[in-house]
Parts: sequence; structure tokens; C-alpha cells
Amino acid sequence: MGTTSWRILARDGEREIALENEGLFDELVLGHWLHLEQMNDDTWWLRVGDARVDVNVLPDGRAQVSIARDVYDQGPFS
Repeated sequence: MGTTSWRILARDGEREIALENEGLFDELVLGHWLHLEQMNDDTWWLRVGDARVDVNVLPDGRAQVSIARDVYDQGPFS
């Protein structure tokens, strides 16, 4: 995979936990409602609730985005 720059910031009480460009970013998962994953150098997949977001980074650096709703069909209260 490519060298996409990335940063993660978390807190544990008063302590700040920060990572920036340490290795290659692969995926981030929070509960069952958020999932971000790099599929290859130019393609990212994101789940937010019932939505699927596909992002393709074009050679000029612009992002081409497609969004599909109700993909996971969990209803309005999940």
C-alpha cells in the first residue's frame, strides 16, 4: 500500500495518545457503526451506520466518492 499520511489522537483521562505516520494505516473500527479501511493505494472503504462510502483517490489527488444508504439494513435504531 501507498504512503498516505495519517494521524490518530485519543485521550485516556489527562493523558494524550497520538500516532502520526507510524507504519501504514490499515483500518479503524469503532463499535458496529464506524469502519474505515484502506483497500489498496487509491481505494478506501467506509461504513458509517447503514451507509457505505467508497473513496477512490484520483491521480491528481482529488477524491471520487460514492455513497450507498441502507446497505446494512439495520433499521433506524441500531
